Amino acid sequence: MAGQNVSKAQMLDLLGRLANDDAFRDRFEKNPPAALAEVGIPPNQIKGFPEDHTRPGKLAPKSDFEAARNRLANQASDECLCMIIPGLRLDFGDHK
Repeated sequence: MAGQNVSKAQMLDLLGRLANDDAFRDRFEKNPPAALAEVGIPPNQIKGFPEDHTRPGKLAPKSDFEAARNRLANQASDECLCMIIPGLRLDFGDHK
């Protein structure tokens, strides 16, 4: 999607539908631009996608899309986990 920005929410929606929705997969295989519009990507933006990304064709297996969706969904949490700085707390017994 060279030069075109798609929101993370739109990508998660698209990947989820491609992983789980047989009717959507069928529509996408037949008419990718119409299917992309269903997930809220504006037509003028779709026109800017590389032509080979919007041609009808056979899709990859559902499991590929599910794996991609999981990677994208977990991306932010992975980045946040890397930024957690451990706190040091020493406990020398009861403090009365």
